[in-house]
Amino acid sequence: MSVPSRARRKTEKTGAADARALLDAAGLSHQIGFVLRFAQSSVWNDLCERFRPFGLRPAHYSILLILREAPGSRQQEIGDALSIQRPNLVSLIDDLEDRGIVSRDAHPDDRRSHALLLTDAGKALLSKMERAQVAHEKHISALFSGNQRQQLLGALASLARLSDSAPI
Repeated sequence: MSVPSRARRKTEKTGAADARALLDAAGLSHQIGFVLRFAQSSVWNDLCERFRPFGLRPAHYSILLILREAPGSRQQEIGDALSIQRPNLVSLIDDLEDRGIVSRDAHPDDRRSHALLLTDAGKALLSKMERAQVAHEKHISALFSGNQRQQLLGALASLARLSDSAPI
């Protein structure tokens, strides 16, 4: 027997309130790292959901954006910019190449490297993904008033600088 949706929503709300009370009691809801982890998860899940129709993840999207702006980039350059380890990046590039979105060509200056390029199909797909990302960004920005968005970006960039390797 299934629980009526109205009763289920009430239980979910009660469960969320109980969880918040536990986090408050433990002091976790006042710790930057803990709250940031939940915020990151919420934002990431929303973006992943918007990219789901394309069968790609945010890392793929980031690679496509870089290749549009810097055609012929080497894998190592992209990995360094996005802080993606080599084996993981190779897998991502393989996915994009298998789908005909990216091509690997001989690099004109270094025969040991490949120049990565967006294909026409990749450019078309990136255009669609950008519309989804813009909708995602509007959804998030609606949560902030005035210059709160810029303040948040500044604060997040400051936190990112805790890592010596953060390019922001």
